[in-house]
Amino acid sequence: MKVTDEDLQMLDDHILAVQQMSFSPYVGVFEKPVAEWEEKLRLISDVLEEWIQLQIQWMYLEPIFCSEDIARQLPAEMKKYAAMERFWRRIMKTASDYPKPVAICPDKRLLEQLKENRALLEQVLKGLSDYLEGKRMAFPRFYFLSDDELLEILAQNRNPLAVQPHLKKCFENIYKLHFQEEDLQITTMFSAEGESVELIPHMFPKGNVEIWLSKVEQTMQSTVQETLGLALTDMAGRGRADWVLRWPGQVVIAGCQTAWTAGVEEAIREGGLPTFQKTMHAHMDTYRGLVRGQLSRMERQVMSALIVVELHARDVLDGLVANNVPSANDFDWISQLRYYWVQEDEATLKVRAVNAEFQYGYEYLGNSGRLVITPLTDRCYLTLTGALHLNFGGAPAGPAGTGKTETTKLITKYIIILYLAIDSAIELICLFRAALKYLTNGDLAKAMAIQCVVFNCSDQLDVQAMGKFFKGIASAGAWACFDEFNRIDIEVLSVVAQQVVSIQKAQAARMQ
Repeated sequence: MKVTDEDLQMLDDHILAVQQMSFSPYVGVFEKPVAEWEEKLRLISDVLEEWIQLQIQWMYLEPIFCSEDIARQLPAEMKKYAAMERFWRRIMKTASDYPKPVAICPDKRLLEQLKENRALLEQVLKGLSDYLEGKRMAFPRFYFLSDDELLEILAQNRNPLAVQPHLKKCFENIYKLHFQEEDLQITTMFSAEGESVELIPHMFPKGNVEIWLSKVEQTMQSTVQETLGLALTDMAGRGRADWVLRWPGQVVIAGCQTAWTAGVEEAIREGGLPTFQKTMHAHMDTYRGLVRGQLSRMERQVMSALIVVELHARDVLDGLVANNVPSANDFDWISQLRYYWVQEDEATLKVRAVNAEFQYGYEYLGNSGRLVITPLTDRCYLTLTGALHLNFGGAPAGPAGTGKTETTKLITKYIIILYLAIDSAIELICLFRAALKYLTNGDLAKAMAIQCVVFNCSDQLDVQAMGKFFKGIASAGAWACFDEFNRIDIEVLSVVAQQVVSIQKAQAARMQ
C-alpha cells in the first residue's frame, strides 16, 4: 500500500478545515453532517496510520518467515505470523478492489483489527528477539553482527557457505573458509591478506550454524597452538632464513619472540649476553638480506612485521648488554613482554610482564602489520599489563594521532579492553577481565592474539545496544575499541557508566 505524503497532508488539511467549520457561529443546520464528516476523516487518519505501521512490520518479518529453517525453529511465532498474514492478505485484496480510502477506511472494526494484528506482530518480534539472543548466547561472536546480518545467516541454516561474507565480523582475521565441493569439509582458513593456514584437524559444518561456528573457533585456536608448537620444534634444526619463510606470519613472530626470551634468559644465567647479542645481530643481517632479495608479496609482509618486532628485541638486548644486567629478575628485563612456551597439561604459550602472566589467546591474526614499539609504547604496555593483573583500569592521554588507539589494540584470552575516545584528544581505557572461564581470543591485543572489535559510536546508540555489546565482549572474551565515544548522548553515557561498574564489581567478586 502506497499513501503519498501529499495525500496525508491533504487529509490533515481537510481535518483542520472541518474543525474550523465546527467552531463557526453559522454552522447551525450543518452541525450534524460536519461532526460526522470530521469523525470519518479522523477515523481514516487513524486507520491509515495503523495500516502503514503494520505494513512496515510485515515487510520486515515476511522474508524472515519465508525461510523454512526459521519457521521450523519458531513454531509458536510462525502460527501467530500466519494468522496475521491471512488478515493482511484479506485487507490488501479489499484495498486493491476499492482503492479510494474513503470507501474502506472509516471502519472502527477495521481499526480494532489492525491494532490487534499489530499487537500480534509485537509478540512475534519479541519471540524473534529471544530466538536471536539464544543463538548469540550459544556463539557469543554473533553479538558483533546486526539482527539483519544474523537473520541472513540463520535463514540459510542448511547452506554453510552463506556464512562466508560475515566471517570477518566474527573473527579477527578469518576472511573466508575453504569448503570442499563434494562434502563441504572445511580444510583451510584464509586471512584478508590472502594467507592460508590448514586447519588441524579438518572439520565438517554439522548441526546448526552456531554449533559448527563454535567448533571453527575451537579449531582455529587449536590450529594456531599446534602450528606454533611444530614451528618451535622446527626452529632448532633449520636456518633462520629458511624458517621465517616456511610458517604463517603470526607463528613466525610469536616463535621468534619465544626464542628471543629463552635465549636472553639463558645468556643472563650463563653470562653470555654479548655472545647472544652477536647472534641477534646476525639474525637481523639475515632478515636484511631476505628483504633485499626476491620475495613474494606474502613473504614480504611477514618480513615487514617481523623486522618491526625483532628490531625492538634487538634494542632491548643492546640495553641489557650496556647495563650488564646480572639477573633474569632485573627490572630492565622483566618489564618487557616476554613469551614462554611452557608444558602444563598441554604445551601452551604464556605472556609475562613483570609479575603479571597472561594466556596467549590463539586468535588467528593473519599476516597483518605491527606497530613500531617506542619507549613510550613500552611504558604503556608495562602500565596496562600491571593494571590488568590487579583488575584496575588505565588512561592513556595525549594529542590526537599519537598512537593511543593502536597501542591499546596491539594483551589476551581472558581480558576485555573498553577503549573510550573522548573529544578525540584524551582517551579512557577501562580494562577488566571477563568472568567466564573459557573465552575467545589489536598491537597489545595482537601481541596476545585477541580479537579486538572496533566500534564507531554515534548519537543513535541507546542503552540496550550498549548492553548487548557489553554482553558480547564479556561472553566472547574479545576487546572492544569504542571510537568517538563522546558522540553518545549524555543520558546514555550515565547508564553506560553504571553498566561498566556492574561488570567491574562482578569481576572483582569473581562472579560467573
